[in-house]
Amino acid sequence: MCSPAFLMFMATAAELALLVLVTFSTPFIKALYFLRTDSEGGVRFGLLGFCFDLLGICTPKQRVVPVHSSVWIILIIGYKHEPEMVDWLTTVLVLYPVAAGLTLLGLLTLIPLMCYRREGGFLFVMFALFSTLAFLASAGAFAVTMYLFTTVMHRFHVEGFSASYGPSIWIALAATALSLIIALNSGCGTCLGGRFGRQPRHLAYTY
Repeated sequence: MCSPAFLMFMATAAELALLVLVTFSTPFIKALYFLRTDSEGGVRFGLLGFCFDLLGICTPKQRVVPVHSSVWIILIIGYKHEPEMVDWLTTVLVLYPVAAGLTLLGLLTLIPLMCYRREGGFLFVMFALFSTLAFLASAGAFAVTMYLFTTVMHRFHVEGFSASYGPSIWIALAATALSLIIALNSGCGTCLGGRFGRQPRHLAYTY
């Protein structure tokens, strides 16, 4: 029989995989995108940029900005597609990789818990914290995603072009729903056997 920690490990790993897919959508994985329109021969919008179907070209996967003679910052979040795109909102999509990072930290805290459950009180608390923060980040990112691309889709429709949601929308929804379930269970302590796996002091059982 699988331990509660192992089941939560698998659920957290699934959440991480979904968030990684969303993060590396178009222009990295062209089959994954938030929105597609037939404007300009077809355009697919992802987290890090967009691609033209007809021309087969995409926005740069990274943008290098000099901030000092010896310091360069690589910006990979944020792009614009005028006049439809609310460009500053695309920067907020950085919350997806942030949520993925927090989910990875939570996943790492579960590894020792699968072996030493009774001695992992602090790790239980850390997992609950990382899970809650990951949910907040993914929920915020999904809310911005829906507002941003619904607005863009409406503007394309007004211009006479067709536009529709892509698979990344539903992957992000699944990741957010899964992160909510994990956060609720970890916060209540039910995912790992109740009260973070510790038996109340006033109870004693004889086997």
